[in-house]
Amino acid sequence: MRRRHQIPWWAELPLAAVSVATVVGFIRVYDGWDFLGPLLAFALGAHAVAIACRRLRAPAPLVVVVALGGAAVAVGWILFPETTAAGIPTPATWSAAGEALRFARDQYPVVIAPTEVLPGFQLAAGLALWLAAWFGDWAAHRLRATAEALAATTAIFVFCSVLGSGRDEIACAAGFAAAVLLFVAVQRSLAIDREQAWLPTHHTTARAVLRSAGLVAVVALVVGVAVGPSLPGARSEAAISWRGGDGGDRSRVTVSPIVEIRKRLVNQSSQEVFRVRASEPAYWRLTSLDSFNGEIWTSSGEFKQAGGELPTDAVAGQAFRPITQKITIEALSAIWAPTAFEAVSVTATETPLRWDPDSSTLIVDASEPTSDGLSYSVVSQVPQFSAEQLDAARGTDPQGVRQRYLDLPDGFPTLAREQAAEVTGGADTRYDKALALQDWFRSEFEYSLEPDSGHGDQAIEQFLRSGEGYCEQFAGTFAAMARSLGIPARVAVGFTPGTASPDDPHLFRVYGKHAHAWPEVYFPETGWVAFEPTPGRGMPGAETYTGVAPAQDAAAPDTGATTTSTAVTTTAAGSDGKQTPTTRAPKTEQTGSTGAQPAGGDDAGATGPRRITVLVGAVLAAGAAIIVRRRRRAAAILAALSPADRAWVEVGRQLADRSDVTADPTETPYELIDRAAPVVGEVVATDLRALADLVTEARWSPDGLSPADQDRLDALATSILHALEHPTPAQV
Repeated sequence: MRRRHQIPWWAELPLAAVSVATVVGFIRVYDGWDFLGPLLAFALGAHAVAIACRRLRAPAPLVVVVALGGAAVAVGWILFPETTAAGIPTPATWSAAGEALRFARDQYPVVIAPTEVLPGFQLAAGLALWLAAWFGDWAAHRLRATAEALAATTAIFVFCSVLGSGRDEIACAAGFAAAVLLFVAVQRSLAIDREQAWLPTHHTTARAVLRSAGLVAVVALVVGVAVGPSLPGARSEAAISWRGGDGGDRSRVTVSPIVEIRKRLVNQSSQEVFRVRASEPAYWRLTSLDSFNGEIWTSSGEFKQAGGELPTDAVAGQAFRPITQKITIEALSAIWAPTAFEAVSVTATETPLRWDPDSSTLIVDASEPTSDGLSYSVVSQVPQFSAEQLDAARGTDPQGVRQRYLDLPDGFPTLAREQAAEVTGGADTRYDKALALQDWFRSEFEYSLEPDSGHGDQAIEQFLRSGEGYCEQFAGTFAAMARSLGIPARVAVGFTPGTASPDDPHLFRVYGKHAHAWPEVYFPETGWVAFEPTPGRGMPGAETYTGVAPAQDAAAPDTGATTTSTAVTTTAAGSDGKQTPTTRAPKTEQTGSTGAQPAGGDDAGATGPRRITVLVGAVLAAGAAIIVRRRRRAAAILAALSPADRAWVEVGRQLADRSDVTADPTETPYELIDRAAPVVGEVVATDLRALADLVTEARWSPDGLSPADQDRLDALATSILHALEHPTPAQV
C-alpha cells in the first residue's frame, strides 16, 4: 500500500529543533565550540535520513539497516574521514574509533567540565544523538506519540546538565524548553487535524492550537528566564525542605579533590589558594578518601553542624601539640575548609560550617557553593607519635575500620600485591611494613610530573614499572598496596605548608602548586598516622617516626602567572536530615544522594547514572500520564458520538495511520475518498463510499438508520478496518 499524502514539511522541523537545542547544550560540557559542527552533523543527518526512509515507505527491516549503517558511515565521514575509502568505513575506521573510545573511557573518571573536545567523547555523543533522532522520529511520526519522542533527547540534555560546568545553563534550558514546547504544539495540532476532520462539527482548529500554544510558550519562557532568577529568594534555600528531612540538611557531591591535584601541580599554579596564620607549619588537610574502585579514590561522610568544639576520634592518652590557625580562603574553588590534622574546635565569622569526625573533614554548609572568601579560626591537636609507640601498636582493628579501609577492587594488579609482599617481607610489625613501603618509594622512585595521570589499576601497574610519578600516584599506590597486606589505609588530600612570608614567619601563603596527597595508616589504639612516600616532600613534626625531614616545593612563586583550576561542585538534597558530602570523579556513582540539577548553581546538580535514571523515569511517567489522559478524552469524545459517526472516526484514524491519507476539514467525505482511492485500492474505496452514504443518511435523516442499515454500516466499517490493517497485493 503506497503512502501518498505525507506529514507537512514544516511539521518535521520542531523535532529537529529539539535535537539542535540538545546539541547546543553540550557547551556546558566542552571548553569552546569546536564540538558544535560534528554533533550537529550527527543529529541533523539522522533526521534527514529518517525522514527520507519514512517518506519512501521503507519497510521496517530496511529502516533498521539504514539506521545502523548510516551511523557507521556518519562516524567515518564526520570524525575519521582520513580512514575511509571513498567515504566507506574501513577496518582502520573501527580501529580509530575503538582507540578513541578507550582513551575517552580512561579520561572520563578524571576530567572536569568544561573539558577539551576529545574524539572519543564526540563519538559517544554523536552516536547517542543519532539514535535519539531516529527514535524520536519513529515515536513522533509513526506512533504519533509526543512524550516518547522527547524521551531520548531529554535524557541526553539532562546528562549534560548533571555533568556540565553550569555556564550558560539558563540559556540552554530556555532554548531546549522553547524547542520542546514548539514540538508539543505542532504534534497537538496534527492530532486535532486527524481527529476532528472526521467529525461533523469542528470546534477547535489546529491553527488556534498553534496560536494559543505559541503565546503561552513565549510568555512562559520570558517570565521564567527574565523574571524567575530575579525574584526574591529565587537562589535561597527552600522554605520547606521537602528533600532534606526535618533538619533541612542536604547532601553534596563534588569532584574528588585528587582530580584537582595534578592540574595544579602540572600547571605549577602560582594562584594563591589560601593564607594561614599559624603557630607552626603543617600539612593543611582537606579530606581523606576511603574508597578505591580501581579507577579513582573517593569518599563519603555524614556531616553535622560545626561550631565550637568538634567531636573527634582522638585516642585517650595520646600525646598532642596544639596548633592555632587563622585561615582565609581566596581561590580554593571547592567546598572544603583546610585545617591541620586533627581539628578540635572551629570558629567561623559568618558562613556556617559542617564537620565529619570519621574523615576529619570540614566543609561549608550546603547554602554556600564554595568556601572561597571564607575566614575562620581553628585549633588542632597534632598527634606526636614515636617510632617505639607505633611499633608497639599491635592490637586488633575495630570491625568498622576493617570493613571500610581494607577493600580493594576485583582485578587489583597482581604485580602490586607481589611487590608489596616482597618489599615488606622482612618486616614484623605494621609500623615496620608501613615504613618499609615508604622508604622503598622514596629510594627507588623519582618524583615527576611527566607520567600519565591517575592511580587506577592500570596506572598503578604502569607507575610501578616506570619508577616515577607524582604525589597522587605515590599516595594512592601506597594505600592500595598497604591494604593488600591487610593494613587499613586511606589517602589524605590537601596542601603542604606553603611559603612563609618574609615579614611574618607565622603567615603561610599556600599556592596551587602546593597541592599534595599522602597516605594515612590506621594503628590499633593509636589512630590514623600519616606517612610520606613522595620523594622531595616531608611532613613537619613527623620526622620522629617517618625519618623524613620537612620538605616541599620551595620554588618561589611567580606572582605574574595566575593559572586557576576550578572543581565542579554540585549539591543535592538528602533524605535523612544529614548532610552527606560525596567526593567523586564525574563518572563515579555514590550513595546517599538523589535528584539532579545543573552544576554551578546554588542547588546545582548531582551524580550521573542514578540521577539520570530517576529523571528519565520521571519524564516517561509524565509522558505516560499525558497519553492516558489523552486517550481517556478521545474515548469520551467517541462515546458521545452516534454509532455512525463513531464508526466513521475509527475508520478515519485507521486510514491516517496506515496510509498517511488524512482528512482536510474543508473537504467533503467523498472528496477524501477520491483522494484515498489510489492508495487503498478500488475495493476499499467502494466500501468507503458506501459507508459515507450511510453516515450521511444517519446524520441528516429525521428517522436515522433502520436496524438493517445499521448492521450494514457496522459490517462495512469492520471490513474496511480489516482491509487497512491487512493490505493485500491487489491493493495499489
